[in-house]
Amino acid sequence: MAVFWKKKQQEQKAAEPVMATEVIIQTQKPQQSELDAAAKELANSLRTYAEASYMSQQAPPDDDLKAAHNKVHRARKIVTEGRIAYALGRCLPEHMAHWHAWSQRDDFRTWVKFDATNITSSRTTEEIGSSRTEVTTNDFTFRDRPYRLVFRDRGLSSAPGDDTYRGEVNFFSGEICVAKFSVSKDLMDEYAQWEFVDLSGFRVGTWMQDVLDMAAQIEGSQERSMNQFVDDHTRRAADEIDLG
Repeated sequence: MAVFWKKKQQEQKAAEPVMATEVIIQTQKPQQSELDAAAKELANSLRTYAEASYMSQQAPPDDDLKAAHNKVHRARKIVTEGRIAYALGRCLPEHMAHWHAWSQRDDFRTWVKFDATNITSSRTTEEIGSSRTEVTTNDFTFRDRPYRLVFRDRGLSSAPGDDTYRGEVNFFSGEICVAKFSVSKDLMDEYAQWEFVDLSGFRVGTWMQDVLDMAAQIEGSQERSMNQFVDDHTRRAADEIDLG
């Protein structure tokens, strides 16, 4: 009987379930180079998407606008390289700056340094809100052709820290405005003068040769005056020198 009971216990013990051992498989972490490559690929994809999204918001090509840009560019090239910008943006406005006052003087003609006739000049003021613009209108004849130069002095720029004066030149041949230039003058320059900035109107015509001749006559007169001043100074100095 004891043998049977011992055998029974062994059978029961053998029948007990065995707990399975958990198998843990360690996966290898991605290498740094793989992470860098993935980040770069994602960045490229996002950039491509951003560019495509931006382009989808752009207006379709406008051939008329492109032609307008080219036309303005050619006009700028003509006036700047052909010295029209200098003549109308600097030389004539500077020369006529005081005509409205000097035209009342008996010796006015001595201050006109080109062959202008039938000169009339006036100055008015336009006020819009806090904006004040001085408008000088100069009418004259040159080589039997009527011209008018209207200069608008808009005064000091309202931009903070901007020491420039702003102005506009409208030049008429007869009744037609053939040139419309914006100009500026930097007050920080020692010899501040009006300078051409840009154009907003321009019509090619024979008036251009007349304008260049006006500027040439003014420059020639100024050069002769300067030479005369230097010559007179030299003569006076020579009179006071005794070399023995």
